[in-house]
Amino acid sequence: MKSPSEGSPAGTSRAYLRSPSSKRHGRFSPESPPRWVAYQSDETGRNEVYIQAFPEPRGPIPISTGGGQYPAWGAGGHELFYVSPDNKLMTVSLKLGANSVEPSTPRVLFSLAAVDNEIPPYDVSPDGQRFLVRAMTGRAGQPLTVIVNWPALLKKESPTP
Repeated sequence: MKSPSEGSPAGTSRAYLRSPSSKRHGRFSPESPPRWVAYQSDETGRNEVYIQAFPEPRGPIPISTGGGQYPAWGAGGHELFYVSPDNKLMTVSLKLGANSVEPSTPRVLFSLAAVDNEIPPYDVSPDGQRFLVRAMTGRAGQPLTVIVNWPALLKKESPTP
């Protein structure tokens, strides 16, 4: 992850977190200027959600306890949401100190449709009271067509030299 360097010319950046593990879906805390960054990382071998101080990281603070991805801050920065491996939207209350974060035990809010790509399946309204959720439609899937003996069809259709 990279962030702008303090006192640097506009458009330059510096590394914020360096490690061999993957770090994705970084989100700044809502206060101005932001003091924290929530993100997901696979440093334990599975995706988990963490918080780090910003602009200078001081070590990851684990938020999820059984896997997690797609973190999003609630209004005021005292709540963090994420998606569990079994597609439940989770919430964690945060007790924020000057240089510390004390997370509560994660709680399930509701189930989500299966997560199948890198696009977060939800978003939180600015006031933290509503969620926009990607939902599966009730339509039937496309029919599956099976073609048997297709090599013979190719021979039939191709012109002979």
